[in-house]
Amino acid sequence: MAINERHYSMKPDPFGNLTDWAPVIDHFEELANGGQLENIQPGIIRILRFKGNWRLREVVLKRLGEIKVPSKKLIFAVLAILTDDNVYYDARVIAGDTLCDLLQNGQPGHCDEFITLVRKAVEKLKTNIQPPFFDDTLSRLCRAAESRTVLEN
Repeated sequence: MAINERHYSMKPDPFGNLTDWAPVIDHFEELANGGQLENIQPGIIRILRFKGNWRLREVVLKRLGEIKVPSKKLIFAVLAILTDDNVYYDARVIAGDTLCDLLQNGQPGHCDEFITLVRKAVEKLKTNIQPPFFDDTLSRLCRAAESRTVLEN
């Protein structure tokens, strides 16, 4: 089954001005604690693409593993952080951990395309020498994709 773009009726972006990041984090945490992450994926994607605040991006990345049916756009946004050489390694490691969580927590039958995307990204990153801590993240991500493939089949 392909990644469902609109499995849930997603609400418009609820976050407003991202430069005023403290209230955005508070609002995000309220929504996350209320189990609303599935419904606010467009807003989450905007936060992940916003390069104006590292703290905001990290807070969001750390909670995304809770999403059971991530949209294709959300997966691409997290993969973009993982694969972007211009993003600092801590954020890239968190993105890798998030992808591992999404693989582990995703609904059966929902991960085939996701696994393929992750494998291609990891293979491409591993063609270059990476710092050991980032290489460890890539290896964990590769194992998560492999174990999910076994579960799916």
